[in-house]
Amino acid sequence: MNIGIAQVAGAPGGREEIVAWVRAAMEALPQADLVMLPELALCGYDEPERIRQMALAQGDAILRALAELAREKRQALAFGYAEQGADGLYNALRLIDRHGRVLANYRKVHLWSGYETTLFRPGGRLVNVVLEGVNFGLLICYDLDFPEAARFLAANGMDCLLCVSATSVGYDVVPRHTVPARAYENGCFVAFANRGDDSGAFPCVGQSRVAGPDGAIIATASSGAAAFITAQISLETLKAWRRDHPYLADRRADLY
Repeated sequence: MNIGIAQVAGAPGGREEIVAWVRAAMEALPQADLVMLPELALCGYDEPERIRQMALAQGDAILRALAELAREKRQALAFGYAEQGADGLYNALRLIDRHGRVLANYRKVHLWSGYETTLFRPGGRLVNVVLEGVNFGLLICYDLDFPEAARFLAANGMDCLLCVSATSVGYDVVPRHTVPARAYENGCFVAFANRGDDSGAFPCVGQSRVAGPDGAIIATASSGAAAFITAQISLETLKAWRRDHPYLADRRADLY
């Protein structure tokens, strides 16, 4: 499977621009089987009032149009957005397959203290989902800092972790070290789609990347700018690595 990451900067100018904006990102990655856009891609990260105004409820016509876009392009699509739930606002990640079917809608479990906790409610469950025979785990930004979350997903059969993010300046440690560490310690691929904003209240470090189960970086984007990258993940590569590195089987769960 070819995974394409659109390290976008900014966001659509309004609700009426969302579908065309996502279409342009997908058309920049024509060889990708799965196109990823970062955390809160559809509304931007650093303007609370804008986030509230751009929030989308389940069943919104825009979300239906994005599902139709995935079907039209024959590309799976994963994107971050603000979800207007019945009980409040959620920082969410939606995964749609190439037939336009919604496979998962994950709500961020670990909210960044202060800014995010005043805007959003925390999600209540971790999500694994199978797409084209690949078991994907879904996380958003700060979730990645908690190794227990990724390990839970790995214990439920995860082959590739999809993490959308708005990792900001000063936290280069996340793409440089946390991403490959999560891949290595769980024997899986990690696809990390970060925002490319280089200005605003939260300028981001970019460096979107895909890491292999050995922790090696397969593809990476530049820092703090819009960029598009693709990388191939292979279940055969994964099986070969896991055969010689059975971390999950070797755990001493009786001790921890």
